[in-house]
Order: sequence, then C-alpha cells, then structure tokens
Amino acid sequence: MSHSTSGELTAQREEWFREIQEGLLWHVRDVPALGKDRLRDDLGEPRLIGSMLVARIAVQLARGESTATIRDMLAASPLFAAPGPDIEELTKLIAKVQFGFEHDGLANTVVVLDGLGLLPWSPESTYMLLTEHWAAQRGRTVPRARVERELCELWDTADLRVLAAHSSLPAFPLEGYPDLWEKLKAEPDFRVGNAGAMTLTQRGGGDQAWERWMATRPWSTLKARHLVTLGGDLVRCQAARRALGRLLDQAPPGDEFRGVLERAAEIIQEHLERIALAVEGMSAIEYELLRERSKDEHFQDGCLATFQKHLLKQYQIFSPFLEHATTHGTWGPLPWWSIALHDERERQAAEELLVRGGMQISINAKNHDADELVITCQEPGLGPSGLAARFCFDLRDAVHACELLLLARRQSVAVDFLTEHIDEWDDREVNLVGTLDISMGGDMGATLADIATHALRRLMSNASGSAFYGDGNPELEPLLALSRLPEICRHPR
Repeated sequence: MSHSTSGELTAQREEWFREIQEGLLWHVRDVPALGKDRLRDDLGEPRLIGSMLVARIAVQLARGESTATIRDMLAASPLFAAPGPDIEELTKLIAKVQFGFEHDGLANTVVVLDGLGLLPWSPESTYMLLTEHWAAQRGRTVPRARVERELCELWDTADLRVLAAHSSLPAFPLEGYPDLWEKLKAEPDFRVGNAGAMTLTQRGGGDQAWERWMATRPWSTLKARHLVTLGGDLVRCQAARRALGRLLDQAPPGDEFRGVLERAAEIIQEHLERIALAVEGMSAIEYELLRERSKDEHFQDGCLATFQKHLLKQYQIFSPFLEHATTHGTWGPLPWWSIALHDERERQAAEELLVRGGMQISINAKNHDADELVITCQEPGLGPSGLAARFCFDLRDAVHACELLLLARRQSVAVDFLTEHIDEWDDREVNLVGTLDISMGGDMGATLADIATHALRRLMSNASGSAFYGDGNPELEPLLALSRLPEICRHPR
C-alpha cells in the first residue's frame, strides 16, 4: 500500500492534469491562434484554457459539425485576447485538432497522453474532465454564482444540475487525505494495528485484490499516480472489511480479541469513508478509472485497444463507395455511418429530419449465437419522414464485432445523409445533406456490448484480456488482419 502524503497526492493529481493539457496542446503547438498571449489570462490559466478549446473542437467534430460552424463558435468566444484570431488562423486550428483526432482520438499516440486514461471514442469525457478542473480552480478566486455564469457563457454548459455539480467541486479534493498505515501504527493497542495490517495484505486478501485491480486498469499505472494510491487503498480496504467481517462472525461474544477486531474494522470503515469523500470531490472520469472492472469489461478494454490501433492503419479520407448504399463504418476512433438518399423526396425528408431530430436505433438479433445483427435507424413509427435504414453486421467478422463494441461504449453514432449526382458525362458526385448524432440508452449499449463480447469470445476461444495496459488483445490482431478495414464514412465538410 502506498504511503503518499496528501500533499504528494495533490501534486500527483496536478501533474496528471498538466500532462493531459500539454498532450492536447502538442497537437496545435505551431498554431498561431493559441500562441503566446493569444488567450486571456483573467479567466483561468492559459494552458488549461487552450487545452479545453482543443477538447471542445474535438467534441464538435465528433458531432459532425462543419469547419465553418466550429469557426463561428470560436470567433464568438470571449476567451481570446484582442485582437482575436482571424479566419485563417481559426481554420488552421480546427484542421490541426481534426488531424490529431483522426489519428488517435487525441488520447494515445502522443507520448505524453498515452496511458493517462483518456477515452479516444469519447472526446466529451475529456472535455468534461477539463471543464470540471477549470470550475474547481476558478472557484478558488471567484464566487460560486460567477463560476456557474462563466460555465454557461464560456463553455456552453446549460444543464442546471451540471452547473451545480461543477461549481461545487473542491480545488484540492485530496487535501488532508490520511495515511492509513500511520493511523494503524498510532493505535495504543498494537494488536489493532497488526490485525488491520494483516487483513490489508496477504492474510486478508488485500494483496490479491490489489494485484487484480492493477492488472485490469485500462490505463498505465505508471501514470496517474494519485489514482494508483486511491485505487490501492480502496480495494485493499474492501478486502480487509470482508476479512474482518468473517473473523468477527467467528469470534464468540465476550472474547477479548473481538474488541481488537471491532476497532480494526472501525478504522478500515473510516478510511473507506474518507476515500468516498475524496472521490466525490474528483471528476467523473477519475471515478470511472478507479472503479473495479468485470471480466467482460477487461476483455472489452483489450479488444478496443487492439481495434483502435488497427483503425490507425488507414488514412481517414472519405472516398465515395462503389455503390451508393447505406454503410456502417468509422471515422478516426468513432463509429460513423452513412445513409444513402436516392431521390428528391428522400432528400427533402432528410433535411426536415435533420431539423426535427428524433431518429432512433433498434436492434434485431435472434440470439447471442446468431451470425448476424441488424440495426435499424428510423423515426418512431417511421415518423413524418418515412426514412429508415438497415445496417447489417456479420458477427463472424472481427471488425464488425469490434465496431459494435465501439458503438456500445460510445452509446451514440453520427450518421451522414448523402445524395448522389451523376452528370451528363457520367461523372459521379456524392454530396452531404447533413449529419445527425443518434444516441442510444444505456440498456441498448449494454445489450450491444453483450452481443459483441459473445461474438469476439467465440472468435477467440481462449482470450481473457490483456495483463497490462497497452498490450491490447494479441489474439484479436490476426483476426482483424484477415478482415477488411472499416469504411471511412465521414463525408468532408
């Protein structure tokens, strides 16, 4: 168990945030728009502000927003010092972020970012992480009401619950975090300390719990050291609580040693409460990185890590498909689909649907052992547009199964609506009508994850997941190599 002081933990957490910011800014290191003195310094530390802008651009790209729309958002931002960047500078900034996102989701290939726990398929989680950090730091110098107003005005945070949660975060949630070993050593009855120490380590299953937790992290335990300490304390204390509970069940009433066990259990419980208090003041993504993962989740983590590397083998350039057909595929680290429109009626219906929204996803698989899964996109009851699209996934194909797993993790997909025009010289042109970001509920995401996991386990009979971060799932690599790479479905905009 780590013996880091609360000051060391706070410093480690600050270092983690610094590495994330530096890694994101590395992608735009030569872009004038975020150069020295181009950002205001009265709204937060410029490095943090710059990295938040990078993450926000990535979120907009993931939703299918055009360069012009994102540029307008940046041009209207009060975060830039006067005179603000011109159109050319903003366009270059967006292009650099897009290039980085296409090649690693702004999460992995840069050495500084690799292993920090950012999710390439969720730029939204990175943006929220930095927004939470900004709000906590901002709250040190301005009233809470102003933090909430600036979250809304500067960072487009409108949800009242999110505003309240962000503005109440402490700047240093690990300040005052106690050293459990020191507390056990300070007990007047040395037997209490010994009982606690034994259950926290080998005798109580603490060592085994710690090793299992470390082996299932989807991030590098050489980084985010504050999470390593907290996670170690958490799983060891949980194991110790279980072990002490068993011992207390066996100890007869009135036994002298029962009081020792009760005091040790009390100390362990108090520390678990301190861990919960610390985690409550941290970001949502830190909680996600800390929590224990099931065997299926660990297996999925390895598959996704391998699949993400596989996706980097192709250029992220859209090419019109041989046939004008509805297609599922990817763009960068994201699932991305396209729906082919075949006549003027369908084009007009799509334009109306893009304004109205409301398209939903449904799935159809006979059972977990089926060889095919069909996903349908349509308005409820076919709706006013009458548009519907079917996407077929071959569950015997490793790439298709990984696409489904990626979709399950992201729980949304951007869908391009495309028209085809062939002129009098038989030249073919494919045009983008618009993009709709379709979300699915957690239940459907869980169902898709189950189906994809079952399919991948069927393809890899002995795979269980990687032993260490970065190993991915070696058994998956040859299967992916035998399959076609996914189509790049994002039309230029």
